[in-house]
Amino acid sequence: MPCWRRARQEFSIGSLIQNLGRTFGFGNGAVDFAGSGVVHMIGGSIALAGAIAVGPRIGRFNKDGSANAMPGHNIPMGVLGTIILFFGWFGFNPGSSLAFTGSGRELAVLAAVNTLLAGAAGGVSSMLYMWWLGPARKPDPGLSVNGILAGLVAITAPCAFVSPLASMVIGLISGVIVCLATFGIEKLHIDDPVGAVPVHFCNGLWGVIAVGLFADGKSNYGGSWNGVAAGCAVSTPLPRAGAAAGEGAERGGGAGTGSITGADAAAGGEGCWSGTAVVVPERITMTSPQALHFILNERPASSSETA
Repeated sequence: MPCWRRARQEFSIGSLIQNLGRTFGFGNGAVDFAGSGVVHMIGGSIALAGAIAVGPRIGRFNKDGSANAMPGHNIPMGVLGTIILFFGWFGFNPGSSLAFTGSGRELAVLAAVNTLLAGAAGGVSSMLYMWWLGPARKPDPGLSVNGILAGLVAITAPCAFVSPLASMVIGLISGVIVCLATFGIEKLHIDDPVGAVPVHFCNGLWGVIAVGLFADGKSNYGGSWNGVAAGCAVSTPLPRAGAAAGEGAERGGGAGTGSITGADAAAGGEGCWSGTAVVVPERITMTSPQALHFILNERPASSSETA
């Protein structure tokens, strides 16, 4: 089937851009479990545009370009607000599984554990960065709580797809990112009173990237990613109905690998050739370790070839 026709079919069942990966056989496409990109990065980008448009507060920057610190009036209240947000994240991330039975429960539990670890790691790394490398060489409460939020934002996209160890690494990196971004936008004379841009935009972007870097295809307990089963996902068109069961068994490699059967053809016109598979119209997604070898060397013959 031509790529443009596949793209048209994919668009009817979801976002065209998000499904480009599986439309053209490149993989799972963009996977954002709870919104690092669609919630935080977009909100942070709007905050950045607003800060540039409104301009800095009076007295924030001197004529020579240096910046004056303008801390909040009540740091303990800011810390309390962060604790409340931390608690709320356990509804935001695990709740994105939309279920707490079966595989939904496994996703929610993993998301909750990873959320806790990443948030804690982000707070620790931002505190240590300011303590060891910051201008004052002492912990900064404001950046410490922003580090917690940065870790929470960064883990929002990959929380159901990475291992707990990977979530700690993501959180540690996010704590450093929020410090560097805070100093960076200050040098650009952009006034961000609460650090919305470093926390949400920068770490929302980091969270989206972290999915591709740390997702292992196993930590989601075999759940479906964007309509593609977890694992080494490779997609290929299969012939329409009419393939014989014997041919499917021969190509599939014997018992236990799946084959095209009459029931398969009657139900959807497709068959499972090898490994665990998710059957969708006009194509098949395979998760067998031998999927790539199958695509390159054992691709099913077309109807004209078999004739």
